[in-house]
Amino acid sequence: MYRILVITVCLLLSACATGTKQSNFVRATGEGNTFEQAKHNAFTNAMEQHLGVVIASERESQGEKLARNEILAYSAGYVDEYVIVSQQVTRGRFQVVVDVKLSSNRISDRILSSSKSNKGLDGAKHDSQYRTYLDNKTNGDRILQRVLNDYPKHAYNISQENYTVKIDTYRNLRLIVPYKIGWNQNYLNSLNDSLKMLEDGSNGFLQKSPATIRVNTVTYYFNEFIVPNRILDAVMDNNEVRINLTISDQYNRIQYSECFVPDAIFRRVKPFYEINYVRTINAGFYNNGMEKGTIEVKIQNNSHLDKIMQQLTNIELSITTRSQCQKNN
Repeated sequence: MYRILVITVCLLLSACATGTKQSNFVRATGEGNTFEQAKHNAFTNAMEQHLGVVIASERESQGEKLARNEILAYSAGYVDEYVIVSQQVTRGRFQVVVDVKLSSNRISDRILSSSKSNKGLDGAKHDSQYRTYLDNKTNGDRILQRVLNDYPKHAYNISQENYTVKIDTYRNLRLIVPYKIGWNQNYLNSLNDSLKMLEDGSNGFLQKSPATIRVNTVTYYFNEFIVPNRILDAVMDNNEVRINLTISDQYNRIQYSECFVPDAIFRRVKPFYEINYVRTINAGFYNNGMEKGTIEVKIQNNSHLDKIMQQLTNIELSITTRSQCQKNN
């Protein structure tokens, strides 16, 4: 059963935060085994209070049992400035109260801040900016990766129709299996949801983004290559989609296995996706990409399959990857 990525967005008003001493700052408390850990947790609490949190719950059901229930938090922001209000240690645990000024991750030019003097370097400030920025981006990457991990096995629906048997001009037996393969709409919905959270947004009409990802008619703009490259890695090369045909005997033992490349990959029919990259990355995924075709298996006289023909009971098509095919064949 396909894993359904359930995404709930909780926008918490700034009024939910504790009263602050400074304008545009959020006051938050953090605890930890070290001062740095406590400060980091305070930053996280501040982002959850002020910017809102996206809670992603990935659940895979097996029957009525909940097999997995992983909770992730992603806040689209980073710490711009902070002031330590107080700190104390109680029974070996550090507690830190900070006033935090937050900024959005969706920045077009990736400038975190500018210096106040020609020679001064505010290392502590820039470290907190960079670390919290990376932490939130990493959490966002993990949400996307939950979706990409299901490619291609759960990304496509494949169905097979009744097979036919023919004799070719060399008296070999041929099994002909018609099939249909297309996108699983639930998968594209999950991809949409994750990209909607992670995108940087358009830079404007005259400012071209380094990367764009299109899902159906919606375009997402990125000012970095990390997220787009993760998507490319998930669908290309070793992870490229393949159709696997297996023939099994009455004991459910696989007697024959072969992989086939969908015509859409070679653009002989309407593609499932298109990817272009030279200086920029542009990828599009099309939910109406559907392929109808046939797969033929030739059974030569006196071959292995011919000798055990009467024992064969099942023929099945499934989705797999290029690397899995190379491993099994």
